[in-house]
Amino acid sequence: MTNWFRNWLPTNTWVRLAIVPALVFIALMADRNYLADFWHHLARGRAMVEEGRLVDHDQFTFTIPGQSFQDLNWLSQVAYYHLYQWGGMDLVRVTNALLLALTLSMLVCLCWRKSGSLPVAAALGIFTFFGLWQILTIRPQTFSLLLFVLLYDVLDRSEERPAWLLVPPFILALWTNLHGAFPAGLMLIGCFGLTAAWHGWRAGRLFNNPPTWRLAICLAVSLLATLINPYGWGIYEYVRQTSGIASARGIDEWGPPTLDFWISKFGLVSLIIMIGLVVASIQRGRKPAAKEVILVGCFLPLACLWVRMVAWWLIIWAPLAAMLIVYLWPKSRDSEEKPAPAWDAALVLGAILVLLVMSLPGLQPYNPVLAGRLATPRTEEELDTVHHRLAGLAPKGRIFARLEWGEYLTWSFSPNYKVFMDGRVEIYPDKVWEEYSTLTKGHAGWDKILDDYRVDFLVLDGTFHDQTGLLARVEESPRWQRLQQAGPALLYVRLPIR
Repeated sequence: MTNWFRNWLPTNTWVRLAIVPALVFIALMADRNYLADFWHHLARGRAMVEEGRLVDHDQFTFTIPGQSFQDLNWLSQVAYYHLYQWGGMDLVRVTNALLLALTLSMLVCLCWRKSGSLPVAAALGIFTFFGLWQILTIRPQTFSLLLFVLLYDVLDRSEERPAWLLVPPFILALWTNLHGAFPAGLMLIGCFGLTAAWHGWRAGRLFNNPPTWRLAICLAVSLLATLINPYGWGIYEYVRQTSGIASARGIDEWGPPTLDFWISKFGLVSLIIMIGLVVASIQRGRKPAAKEVILVGCFLPLACLWVRMVAWWLIIWAPLAAMLIVYLWPKSRDSEEKPAPAWDAALVLGAILVLLVMSLPGLQPYNPVLAGRLATPRTEEELDTVHHRLAGLAPKGRIFARLEWGEYLTWSFSPNYKVFMDGRVEIYPDKVWEEYSTLTKGHAGWDKILDDYRVDFLVLDGTFHDQTGLLARVEESPRWQRLQQAGPALLYVRLPIR
């Protein structure tokens, strides 16, 4: 009986496979940071569900009311709102954490399959997670990360089983309606296609090479699949304009990857590691494979230009690094012997499961790791306090706040209160963007802008707006009176002219 029970114990393989998804899930469930790029998605999801149609015009601001735009995230927004209806933010948060845990698990499995070493794959999965941590929040990009890794895995499998190439068009059709990063998927298919073409050319049969034709057809069909969206070809022009405007206006994710960003630091470290591995492997007699050169040549330059592209580089990098590490250190490859069930593996896996369960909503207050974090009010809760006071003052009005807070105000304060600007920077004309900048910095003419737009209330960030200079201007002005403070959130009301 004892031997029978022992045979059902987990092995070290189970533990190594569980480490990365458990780390991702626990870390994301413990995150108490303000959701800077989520709330307007939830607000638009609510509007679409309630109105029963796409909401591709502005409903939340007084600066560009009715402004039309292409909502490339419409499907993810509807999904978020349905999750919210069924289980509130707890269900949204758990679902997001599970999707990202699945994403990193798939990446670990891909690294494992390519290298034959689960310890190396798990270590690279942990590195990639910490590199991506800065951008792993609740927003539609979660779906892009998941679909990118899934597509990478499918294309890799297709090299041995071409039938897998039937899958990418379905991935791209779904991706196009979830998030605007779908061109990264087309780039990935193109890289595999270029690799096949290179091998065909080297073999002297470029135009008579079945892998090349299969991938060319896959790319063409996937491109057509992206047109299954409400805006047709127009999405490509919109993606181009959005990235250009965001970059020109200095939005962090569309700027160069300076070392001020956590993800940029990991991107630089990954590049140094890759260079070291390539040089060492060349010295050992291994030439870089064509696919490796093409993938690096495609995604690395983009990662050097924009912070947002570093995520795709880190995902591309991990399987390549895994193969090189195992080539240089063959002893890191998994033993051919079947792992034996062990009590120590069972204890470690049990501890991981306990931590996972204790990270779930409702049990977090009993988790000694998270209990202290729960005592700190969230920014959203402090804004709700302001909203309660505001509702007692006036049934509706116009509010100026920093654009990150405008995200939550569009969700919590609408439809009665309109905001100056939220995080959808691509839909605001230059004039409004310049006015927002003038207001934020408290430059000359800030008060006239508020007068021209008939702004009734200011919801300022005591820390941020103190640094920009606006807070001092408002405090000195006889036109504005502070009514309340909730954490960093300061509520001001316009005083009547005497």
